[in-house]
Amino acid sequence: MFNAGWLNYEFGQNTVSEYIFVLCLVLCILALRRFISKLISRLFYRLIRRKPEFEALRSFEILLSKPIQWLITLVVLYFAISSLDVPAAWQLTSPDRPGILMLLSRFYSIALISSFTFLGIRLVDFFSMEILQKVTDGEAVLDRQLLPFIRELLKIVLIIISFFFGLGFVFELNVANIIAGLGLGGLAFALAAKESLENLFASFTIFLDKPFVVGDLVTVGGITGNVEKVGFRSTRIRTLEKSFVTLPNKLMIDSPLDNHSLRTHRRANFLLNLEYSLPREKLNAFIHGIREILRNNPNCSDESQACFYEFGESAMAIRVLFYADTTEYNDYLLIREEINLKILELAEKSGIRFAYPSRTLFAQEVSAHSL
Repeated sequence: MFNAGWLNYEFGQNTVSEYIFVLCLVLCILALRRFISKLISRLFYRLIRRKPEFEALRSFEILLSKPIQWLITLVVLYFAISSLDVPAAWQLTSPDRPGILMLLSRFYSIALISSFTFLGIRLVDFFSMEILQKVTDGEAVLDRQLLPFIRELLKIVLIIISFFFGLGFVFELNVANIIAGLGLGGLAFALAAKESLENLFASFTIFLDKPFVVGDLVTVGGITGNVEKVGFRSTRIRTLEKSFVTLPNKLMIDSPLDNHSLRTHRRANFLLNLEYSLPREKLNAFIHGIREILRNNPNCSDESQACFYEFGESAMAIRVLFYADTTEYNDYLLIREEINLKILELAEKSGIRFAYPSRTLFAQEVSAHSL
């Protein structure tokens, strides 16, 4: 028969069977921690929402999977190690006195606090995604800009609270005295972080004054693009060349900013150069014909105009100015193309030729008697 006496053999004040039991328990829990984390996530999600949605539940599981697995690992390791006796021969001091046990105990506490902080950050991400999804379906554009900012602010607050909690709980420091000391060093910190604080206050100005919102097409500092995100320190813009530019919030406030998304029309302004040999009657008829084209176009505003503008060096200049009733650039190009083609058709029917840059030289013959 199988002799299991070796299982009762003691090593370090613990039997071999106890070591095997602890090892099997740890391996079993670690192998099943992914399944357990999903189960805990679903139970927690049902407490939040009675009628779960599949997509939201899936997102919730993905976000909470890692932090819950970390917590399961830490809890299992704690109870597994606590169930074993520490050999007296090792002469390890208690966790309350400096030594290896104190170091391990504090390391474990820091890891546990970090896991709970990580869990809180993931919960903030989930709820912000839920709210943002509901806002996106409506017309609250400002909320789509403000929610990511509040989300990042809540994350920073969680990290700060965890940091001070760790100082007080793990290292047993007086948090009140530390906060009071920060007040004395606040001036030095403000001077050192002057630029960062300016950008932070500028971000609040952006949210309160609302010169632009996420999604607007703006031009600032010679850069044109769509605003994708407004953060604590900077604003991210996707340029027309599809590159990604990050500008400090202070620059967004202090520099002249043109918000193209707030305009009601797009303006077209160009010159048509005609030859000086063109008769005045044809010139008048051509100008009136352009005005009719602009007036009959449903996509042009009533402020559109065409007139004899100036006498150029080599041509008579007609200025054509119209406002396309659209804010989309691609639609504006199509409207402008339509008007240009009709003007070209009018010129061909009227027998009008456009002038090229040219110069006329006059040579005068000088007689010998005048020399």
